[in-house]
Amino acid sequence: MKTLKIATLVVATCTLLGAQNLTNRGPIPFNSYDTNSDGKITSKEFYDVRAERMTQKANQNMPMRNAQNAPSFEEIDKNADGNLTKQELQDFQINRMSNRMNNKGMNKGQGRGMGQGQGRGMGQGMNQNR
Repeated sequence: MKTLKIATLVVATCTLLGAQNLTNRGPIPFNSYDTNSDGKITSKEFYDVRAERMTQKANQNMPMRNAQNAPSFEEIDKNADGNLTKQELQDFQINRMSNRMNNKGMNKGQGRGMGQGQGRGMGQGMNQNR
C-alpha cells in the first residue's frame, strides 16, 4: 500500500513538472502562450503551445475537430509586428467566439420541410391513392 502511494505521488509530480497544464477546451489564455512572461507572444511561442495542446489532447484520446481550421499567427497579429499583445489575442478570440455563436443556427431550415419529403406526409400526395 505504501509503495502504491509513493508511485502515485511520483507520477503526479512528474506530470506536473513535465508539461504545462493547458485547458482541453476553449481558447488558450494569454499567459499560457507567453511562456517567457515578457508580455508578448512570439510566433514560436504561439506554435509551440498549440503543438503542446494538440499533443496533450492526442495523448488523452480527445477529438481534435477542425484542427485544420485553426487560425494562423499572422491572422491574429493585426498590426503585423511579429508579436501578439494580450489585446490582439483577446480581440481575436472574442470575435471568433462571437462569429461561431452567430453562425451556429445558420443551416436550420434548409432541409426538406413539412410535406416536401418522400412518402405521404402533410403536403402533396397526401390524398393520392385513396
